[in-house]
Amino acid sequence: MRRSLILFVLHLVVAAATNGTNPTNVSNATASGRRQGWVSQPDGRGTFDILWSSLFTIFLCTWTSLHLNVPAPKEKYWQQCRRKFRWMLQAIMGPEFVVAFATGQKAEARRSVELWHGHGYTKWTLRHGFYANMGGFIIRPRDSKPFPVNARQLHYLVTRNYIPYPDITEKQVWDKSKQDGFQKTLTLLQTGWFVIQCLGRAIQHLPVTTLELTTFSFVFCTFASYYQWSNKPLDVEAPTELDCEASTETILREAGSMPDAHKPYRQTPLDFVDNLSPSWLTEIQPHLYFRTGPRERPLPRFTNDRIPVIGASPDAVLLFIIMLAYCCLHFIAWNFSFPTKTERTLWRAGCIAIVASTFVFLACEAYQDGHRLGRWDRWYIKLFPNKQGSIKRMNTMEQRMREREFIPMWEFISMSPVTFVYAVARAYIVVEVFVSLRSLPVRAFNSVEWSEFIPHF
Repeated sequence: MRRSLILFVLHLVVAAATNGTNPTNVSNATASGRRQGWVSQPDGRGTFDILWSSLFTIFLCTWTSLHLNVPAPKEKYWQQCRRKFRWMLQAIMGPEFVVAFATGQKAEARRSVELWHGHGYTKWTLRHGFYANMGGFIIRPRDSKPFPVNARQLHYLVTRNYIPYPDITEKQVWDKSKQDGFQKTLTLLQTGWFVIQCLGRAIQHLPVTTLELTTFSFVFCTFASYYQWSNKPLDVEAPTELDCEASTETILREAGSMPDAHKPYRQTPLDFVDNLSPSWLTEIQPHLYFRTGPRERPLPRFTNDRIPVIGASPDAVLLFIIMLAYCCLHFIAWNFSFPTKTERTLWRAGCIAIVASTFVFLACEAYQDGHRLGRWDRWYIKLFPNKQGSIKRMNTMEQRMREREFIPMWEFISMSPVTFVYAVARAYIVVEVFVSLRSLPVRAFNSVEWSEFIPHF
């Protein structure tokens, strides 16, 4: 009797620990399509495991992949952290746009290499171009306030003998980078393990949540950003100062033949060489009566939101493929099991809206680029991208792009509804990946059986 009572109590304890389930019950629940709400920590994985793994991966992807410009000399550390956190939120809402910024900056750095090499400065590298365009060089004119110069402006000063060629090697440029090996290794290990888990679940036909699918798309964009920014120094704090014997007034006076040399500058005194536009902080926000970025003039730092000109180049084709692939990754969830049919329909509509708006946006940008070049120029650049003639045409196109009206009225009217549709669709997807966790298929909590991938003899 005592032995039977002990066995009965043990049976109750085991049943309570397993929540009254066993492998047979799980298989029956799977067959019936039963769904389940929040699941605590079981022997497999629970809802918290899904949340923690996905959110930690997204944080690593967005935080470590951002290569922001050099901060202002007197800027405090908390201001830099706040700026990076703001960009992290922007990367969460639209990671493909971070890839677009990285691609454009790489294209401009490559054009700077061609510009410097064309005048005999063969030691100028892609890293020099990134470093200059991120505000790595600060010019200190005589009797004038110091200000940053980008690659094109620095080239103007060097070729006119205002300052000597910067005595900084490629290795010294890269030495300023705060590339944290541990941080990068942790990111690669976490993202790699996350991808392997998703692939393992797909191979064993286990459900993948929409949160995990969205995280997978973040990993895809992170690797693309890493590739495009592979030569850009990370978290540079102190720029390289260059002394100039001439004053700003002298430089402007001797540039009399240059267009806009005597007009009031908006960013730095060398706006007539490159006016650093278009930019959200310094151009769009003033028109919208928003709070602008740095109010100090000349600018103490280069803003991170300057929209680079990619032009007709392999980088533009690569960006198109990356953005299209990122948008199409969400279509994998087309037939996923959602809590309600309405949510699945809205997810499908959101995926279509994101892809369509991306196509419209890229088409408008391509039209603007091509509209300012002749037909022969466009074909010449495509056929001979590395020729000196193509470089001159690209520089001409870039200058025209910089001089154009930032937001033509036709573009504002046509792109406003497209931007609104994209923002609504993107916001819904971000919200839905968390809301859908309230009810998931039971098999979504099953772990991958890694032993099945080991050959058995």
